[in-house]
Amino acid sequence: MGQILLFDIDGTLFDAEKFGKLTREEFLRILNIDEENLMRTIADYYSSLEASTDYNPREITVFMGEKYNIDPKLLDKLFWEEDKHYQESLFPETLSVLQQLSEKKTLGIFSQGLEDFQLHKLEASGIRDFFNKAFIFVRRRKSLEDATGDLPKGATVIDNNHQVVLKFSPVVNTIWINRKSQDSDPQIKTIHSLEELITSAKG
Repeated sequence: MGQILLFDIDGTLFDAEKFGKLTREEFLRILNIDEENLMRTIADYYSSLEASTDYNPREITVFMGEKYNIDPKLLDKLFWEEDKHYQESLFPETLSVLQQLSEKKTLGIFSQGLEDFQLHKLEASGIRDFFNKAFIFVRRRKSLEDATGDLPKGATVIDNNHQVVLKFSPVVNTIWINRKSQDSDPQIKTIHSLEELITSAKG
């Protein structure tokens, strides 16, 4: 089976900020409103959530449908019927790195958020087949005490969230991918691009 690598999705494999920008552009086009108006509505939706990981595309389209008197199904298509924006939102090195790693290692997912949405990101972006179905774990919140309870023994978690990595480093192998700066954590293995996983594997 080889070494098991468990990847976070948002901020690690998938550029959620870019995806948000692309979908907002589509909202503006469909709703024919100005950006300030849209941003206020999105902020109102997020303020109704207990945590950002509770974000649900089906809920926000209903929220917008009621606000702008439009059929939510027209907005749902952006999330569930069109793959282009998902593919465009993969980080540049994601596809190549997964292809290379999957030849020698077992790849999985350890992510948080709405499970069907997170899995759809993998499917729509074209990377789901790189991951072993037995090792796909999606939690609503990684902050829960038992979040790592059923992760495979000896697996390594790669995550962009420094707080998550700090929380889990005492109980699982962790790698922090810091895409925001060149800072490193002296206590935790730090990379700044997924390509460094290939380099370290060769070394």
